[in-house]
Amino acid sequence: MSHMSVTVRLRPIRFAFLVRPTDTAALLEIFRINTCLWGGKFNPIIPIMKKIPPWWDRHEHVTETAVQVVNGYLDFFEPDFLVEASMGLAAGLGFENDRVLQLSDILTRDGDRDQRGSGLSVMDLYRDLYRSEFQFTRRHEHGIVHVAAREKKFHAFSACLAGDFPKTDGLAYFENAFIDTFDPETVVLDGDALAEFFRSGRRSALRMGHSKLNVGYHDLSDPALFVLDPTKSQDLIDYWNLRATRRDVLPVPVQWAGELSAFAKEFIKLNYRPLPDNPNGVMIQPHVMFARSIPTENLDRIYRAHFRVEIEGAIVRQDCYPPLWRSSPSFTVREMRPTLSADSKTFDAPIDPEKPELRFEGLHPEFASEYGNDHRWANVVNLRDWGLNGQVATVYPTNHRHGLFSRLNIDLEYLLSTTEGLVVFHKYRGVSQFWQFSDDATTIRKWLETKNVRSSQSDSGRATQQIVKTLSGFWGVRSIAHPEIVQLLDKISRKPGSRSIQHQEFRNRIHNITKGDIWRRKNFETLVQRNAVELGLEIKCEKCSSWSWHQLKDLGHTVNCGLCLQSFPFPVIDPSSSQHTRWSYRLVGPFALPDYAGGGYAAALTLRFFATVIGRTRAQITWSAGQELELEPTCKPEADVILWYQRKQILGNDYPTETVFGEAKSFSREAFTRDDVGRMKCLAKRFPGSIIVFATMKEASDLSHREIARLRRLATWGREYLPNQRGTRAPVIMLTGTELFTAYSLKSEWEAKGGKRAKIASHGLARMDNLRHLADYTQQLYLGLESYHSWLIKKRQRRRAR
Repeated sequence: MSHMSVTVRLRPIRFAFLVRPTDTAALLEIFRINTCLWGGKFNPIIPIMKKIPPWWDRHEHVTETAVQVVNGYLDFFEPDFLVEASMGLAAGLGFENDRVLQLSDILTRDGDRDQRGSGLSVMDLYRDLYRSEFQFTRRHEHGIVHVAAREKKFHAFSACLAGDFPKTDGLAYFENAFIDTFDPETVVLDGDALAEFFRSGRRSALRMGHSKLNVGYHDLSDPALFVLDPTKSQDLIDYWNLRATRRDVLPVPVQWAGELSAFAKEFIKLNYRPLPDNPNGVMIQPHVMFARSIPTENLDRIYRAHFRVEIEGAIVRQDCYPPLWRSSPSFTVREMRPTLSADSKTFDAPIDPEKPELRFEGLHPEFASEYGNDHRWANVVNLRDWGLNGQVATVYPTNHRHGLFSRLNIDLEYLLSTTEGLVVFHKYRGVSQFWQFSDDATTIRKWLETKNVRSSQSDSGRATQQIVKTLSGFWGVRSIAHPEIVQLLDKISRKPGSRSIQHQEFRNRIHNITKGDIWRRKNFETLVQRNAVELGLEIKCEKCSSWSWHQLKDLGHTVNCGLCLQSFPFPVIDPSSSQHTRWSYRLVGPFALPDYAGGGYAAALTLRFFATVIGRTRAQITWSAGQELELEPTCKPEADVILWYQRKQILGNDYPTETVFGEAKSFSREAFTRDDVGRMKCLAKRFPGSIIVFATMKEASDLSHREIARLRRLATWGREYLPNQRGTRAPVIMLTGTELFTAYSLKSEWEAKGGKRAKIASHGLARMDNLRHLADYTQQLYLGLESYHSWLIKKRQRRRAR
């Protein structure tokens, strides 16, 4: 019986509202709808554009197309549903039709029994807050306000800042409920009123909409003032999305900069302070950010007149908008949306490998009524299998646009695999979950079937799977992670007869190999206790004088010779004499196969490299070994290794899952032939964006010039950027004996090797667990390629020259 760690988190449904940046009327309606939704403040607004407009980047450093920007926003926020401000805006974005809604689909009109609506409205929240807090006489003012703009042109800004309610027939009950529940003070917005609103910290309708919700921000950005033109819809979209991502961002309308100047300077001075718990004197530096609609020639004048303070270094001026749609560079703090949580629970679940099932109770908001809209809240489920033996698949390809290919529960309408976990939607309270899993190999086979690829496991794949299972997962595979150990095992497997070795000799050989290595001191015990070898007795035959190995259960007063097949009496007179008997270990199962367990050692060590060497506890894999694939009649490659690799993040969302195909070799003189490279290229074409791995147990110095040339050509081809995949075509990772036989840490191993390896490993920004970075490192080390960064710069220079 193995165990799985399960974490369930409750959060609101996340809607992404699609709108054209110039559609101010639709934008105002979006602000109003989100005021009526639980957690609506954190629903992103995605600007839909046919081409990048001139105002998009004041420095004209636009490198993406409009489609790439939109997809980048979606990948950053990973919405549960899309909501179109006008019909057809979601076309071409790849979302399932059932998860594309209209603005009219969200809120339920009063008296309309035919429409259910989507998401959890604030009505249940208001009722609960009234019953628990606001029906009683309060000793102090609650500080809740109803904000309205003094001028019509600022209505959209007021709704963006503090919320507003729909004005259409049938939806007025939301505003009435807000007023009846909280009896708010009305604030008419202008420059002075906005400054007082910021100073007082009063709560608006939009803020009340995320009551009973914990918001975990993951940004390390400093407090900021966002100077915008409130009459420009693109500035309001930018501010809305920025506030949904960062903790402390206040908007400053450029028309009211004079009235807000005193507050802004006070804000800057108060927030310019030492970073808590930092002994190095690092200061928090407030930022003044300028929206993209404000002309560049006006920035300096506005900054000097209204924001500059006399304290040197107290403020940072930022003219550009943070590119949320672009993946964060690895050398910076990763930009992430906040984690929303109304409740969570973590438990340890026993899993039967023969019938892996999981039962747990779903979470729901305590204030929610029994019935209501469709898809009222979401449960995010995170799974962790610490056994790492492939008995239960816990990592799946991330794809927030389509439901998971595997039906873990037939009752689930949607199950999404995202960077925050497996997401399910609920409409009823107290729903029990019953999930049925498959083992890793079966799960990957089902995934291949959805890609119209037939697969069957090869003999080497079965050997690899049995090696991992026998050694109880990849922590046990460490026991063979030494070149001399696998060579010893292979030598024993080639012995004629019993494939055995005298027990003391085996023990001494292993201990001599691992002497002084703290990470390998238990290798001998692991191999014996986990049944890679079996203890038995070798007995000399009285008839033919040959030695034959016997299992303990077969010993008796009479034994049979394994060579001449005759029976002879057990040497009971002197049973301990080495002339007659000797205790020995015999290789069993896949370990008894010649040629390095039929290639199983190389594949098992490759899988272990991704599971526990570079990833350790920061990554998790779902894997399969030795799959013969039929891509097309002329292309039938065998992948020695297939895996899904996902880097985990302690706080915040995990990284997207990488799909990996690998070719694993032992100590062959010419390990990677032209056919091997051609087959892997065929896989790269069929699965663009996947990682291609070539792994061998021999050292880099033993690679032939022909092998290096073949792999070098493929690696160069794989460096090309694919816009549709938003990444390179096929990063190639080259693994040698140094990597496969690493005892504990690849970084430490490379540093110990010295030379160029040590230079890469000692670099402060080196990320061994980032597969695309690892591909770049190994291509430099073993294939003689320049760094990807240098290669890309030269390529751009050649393009400009042409």
